Amino acid sequence: MKKLSCLLMLCLCLGIAGCSKGQNVVATVNGVEISSVDFDRNLDRVVKAQNPQTMQQPNAKDILGKRVLQDMIIREVFLQQAKKSNVSATQEEIDAVVERVKEQFKVNADGKELTAKEQEKAFDKAIKEQKITKEKYLSVVTEDIMIEKYRNALIQKNLKPVSDAETKVFFDNVSAIYNNDKKKVAELQKNKGRYDEAAIVAGNLKVNLAPKAQFDLILVYADKNMKKEEFAQRQQLANTIRKEIKGSSNFVEVAQKYAQQDAKVYLSKMNVYEGMAPIELSSRALKLKAGEVSNVFEIFRNNAEPNVAQGFFIMNVTGKAAGQKFTYEAYKQELKNYINQKRAESIVLQARQKLLQEADIKIIKTFDMDKTAQGTQAEKAA
Repeated sequence: MKKLSCLLMLCLCLGIAGCSKGQNVVATVNGVEISSVDFDRNLDRVVKAQNPQTMQQPNAKDILGKRVLQDMIIREVFLQQAKKSNVSATQEEIDAVVERVKEQFKVNADGKELTAKEQEKAFDKAIKEQKITKEKYLSVVTEDIMIEKYRNALIQKNLKPVSDAETKVFFDNVSAIYNNDKKKVAELQKNKGRYDEAAIVAGNLKVNLAPKAQFDLILVYADKNMKKEEFAQRQQLANTIRKEIKGSSNFVEVAQKYAQQDAKVYLSKMNVYEGMAPIELSSRALKLKAGEVSNVFEIFRNNAEPNVAQGFFIMNVTGKAAGQKFTYEAYKQELKNYINQKRAESIVLQARQKLLQEADIKIIKTFDMDKTAQGTQAEKAA
């Protein structure tokens, strides 16, 4: 796995963490300080993970900073509660987490397998690059395990088993949306929470259970704004390519012969399901048989969208999968697991809200966006 993946894995283990006495403080939770050093490190990690365009939005860094600080506060209230409940992490549990992270360093960025010594060195280097000591890293891993064990204990204590009757009701709700039963859907929409929950599952099922196809695709780019002579040449080129294709067996070979960016001939591979955009491609692929090569067909967009793929296409369907039925017996356990998962999340969320309400939280850090807002309010008051 490449180094980037390794570092991402490492960041997951580092979590949103850490309080250090004697440093500049951004907040306190029941008297425990959250240092600016830890905050800055976590914010830097989150910022680097963002799309550059996201960071160009007004107050982007402050918005992320508020989110990071909130996550650090949430983590701290859970950690304090875990300690009060005498939750601890065994050395075996800590070692298991560290070993899972080290597994990601078996291969370097060039794909070379590393020795155990090199792996250890790469692991230590990645920790240093996160601006954290190994001792601090192990401390954070320990705390993360404690928090996870505390949350799991909360869930185990409060989770109500899902009955078959509850599962059947949920199935009926999902089925109504999945099958577009307008009367039942209208009734279900009166309870927004239940409708939204069922709609999410139904939406996923429509993708997972839909007929699917995989295909290779040749595009000879063209658009309606071309000169007639150039447009005709592009069409002729597509027909020439199609004549050289004897069937599925030499499709890629012929495509690679002509696929050149400067000639605007492209070869791509796609996986689609029924109803997936662009409909022109997914519907055509599902109509063809596996191993069947289409004739030349064309797709042209509005002239205001010159960068959208358009022109003359040839498709080679390499595989197909039939759609599956959504039945109670087949999906009973999956639906029950889903309800269990949502109930577990709700238990943790309620515990989090209660801990935050009861905690003595003081936020010391101020953000530029808040200063601007205060200044604007002061001007209005004047």
